[in-house]
Amino acid sequence: MNTTIIVAVVSASASILAAALTFYLTKRHELAVQLRNEKLNHYKVLLASVSDLAVDGTNKNDANMRFALAANTIGLAAPQYVINALMAFHDEIKFSNPHKSQERHDKLLNELLLAIRKDIGLAKGDDAVTFKFHLIGSAPQSSSQQVGPADGSQPSGSQTIRTPPAAGSRRWPLRST
Repeated sequence: MNTTIIVAVVSASASILAAALTFYLTKRHELAVQLRNEKLNHYKVLLASVSDLAVDGTNKNDANMRFALAANTIGLAAPQYVINALMAFHDEIKFSNPHKSQERHDKLLNELLLAIRKDIGLAKGDDAVTFKFHLIGSAPQSSSQQVGPADGSQPSGSQTIRTPPAAGSRRWPLRST
């Protein structure tokens, strides 16, 4: 065969292979980013639902339903070590646990958060021994402090509820079904 033809065939084959490889790697990266974003959304919902359990004045039945839904769907995106940490945390905070302890609650919450951070790639510098996290809830509001409708409906317009800046505090024990 003529060397010019061989060079042309090799060049065309290499171009096609390079294009196919670039396409494959780009799609793989896009799917990884999409999965990471999906995980991040699941984790946001989960942590928001855990937070709802710690906030005074939040309807606890609704908060328990949001937590149950978030915990039950996290298995779609989370690896086993996150699910195990979540189940251990749930076992500590559930209503049927007669031996709840603040220390165990805090330890398991830290383990859950560290597992989530590891899964989304944020745990490179985390030290499980010195890592400290606790939930921050709002201070209870008396009926005289409440702004907005007394029937519990959502405030509208200028009726927004304002919490004093220093009102945050730890809330325990969480309640979950």
